[in-house]
Amino acid sequence: MFSGIQMDELSPREKVVARSLLHGFFDPIRLESNSIVWGIAYSLPYVRGRFLDVGCGAMPYARLVQDRVSQYIGTDLRPNPGVPPTVVSDSLKLPFRAHTFDTVLCTQVLEHVRNPFLTLKEIGRVLRPGGHAIMTLPAVWPLHEEPFDFFRYTKYGLQELAEHSDLHPVTIVERGGGIMAIAQLIGVILYDTLGKHTFTRVPMVALVAPFLSIFAALDRVLFYPKLTLGYTMVAKKIGRSNDSV
Repeated sequence: MFSGIQMDELSPREKVVARSLLHGFFDPIRLESNSIVWGIAYSLPYVRGRFLDVGCGAMPYARLVQDRVSQYIGTDLRPNPGVPPTVVSDSLKLPFRAHTFDTVLCTQVLEHVRNPFLTLKEIGRVLRPGGHAIMTLPAVWPLHEEPFDFFRYTKYGLQELAEHSDLHPVTIVERGGGIMAIAQLIGVILYDTLGKHTFTRVPMVALVAPFLSIFAALDRVLFYPKLTLGYTMVAKKIGRSNDSV
């Protein structure tokens, strides 16, 4: 999924956990979901120390980072029924002192935030100098969690967000290329329009699943970065630190 990922930098346990988080063959949105998992795995070498997960949901990545962090704190706007966050709070005003965390994770959240510049400033504020923010964000995706779906991002928009928040982008990686993005969107459209009916759901899933695999493989051969499902960005807090990755 990511040509630049160095899997040998991950421990055997982290590789096992990353693969366990991948969505199955018959999941109609697995290209999107799995690209996010690989985005987090790609970013693991930047994870350390006190760790904050902003918009944590059910905290699916806690197991993946646990060997690299000293403390894991999850915060979300609403309690998750199954796995409650450590702290319930708005990302526009995080209830932590400045320079509190070494790593901040924020996955698929900024499209739902009314003021992403303020959220990024808050993430930058709570990071210690030399710490890293890890974010995944969508570039193209259907409306979801309506009406709280406000933005889509380009890599240049991400750079602008980061640089206004005392964060220096270290890497911005596409989550797949144009062929994969188009295939995933076609799969979503087919499933949302035809798969919602009981009598068409099974044949639709059976049709979409191999279609996604074929075009994901083709995407690696004919990679087109100007169209992508989204990005994984790692940004470093500007300032002095004796620790570095």
